[in-house]
Parts: sequence; C-alpha cells; structure tokens
Amino acid sequence: MEDIIKQLWVASDGRKECRLVLKGEPLPRVVQPFGVCQTTANKVVLVCRQVSGYTKGGGSEGYRNLSLVQIEDVEILKRTFLVPSDFDPLDAKYKEWVYHI
Repeated sequence: MEDIIKQLWVASDGRKECRLVLKGEPLPRVVQPFGVCQTTANKVVLVCRQVSGYTKGGGSEGYRNLSLVQIEDVEILKRTFLVPSDFDPLDAKYKEWVYHI
C-alpha cells in the first residue's frame, strides 16, 4: 500500500490524472487525485474526482472516495488538472489526512 500512496502523492503533487485498477472491477478508472485520508467511518480512502472509466452504478464523472486497499495499480498519465474550487479538505467527513492538495 505504501507504493500506491507514493504514486498517488507524486500524481497529486504534479496535478496529473491517474489510471487506477481496482480489485474486482472489469475496467480501469481515470481520476484526478486530491489526497489520501481517513474518513469519519475510519476507512482510508483516495479522495478524487473521477473523469472516466468504470463505475459500479454506471454513473458519470464526479467526486469519489475510493478505498485504498482496493487499488491494485496506479498509472500516472500526462494529462494535468486544476483543483476545483468546490474541493474542501476541511469538510467534516474527512477525519485525518495523510496528504491533500
């Protein structure tokens, strides 16, 4: 898990999108990684905005909290992103950050 966190940090720091492979999912997801934190439900998650790829509910792009233990592979892409103005790392649902942008 430490390597995954390091890769996500590098991507976040460089504002680079990532392609993620999650356990049990048939297709990867492309996300903009904003940080890793422990939630108020005591789960360690990647806080991100998904821009394309697989979703369980067939949903569209948007904010996601993806379980860190489910991430099997991270590929840092060349595409960059801007931090959306509505991203709030001080939101009460985030208990303790490992890091955030």
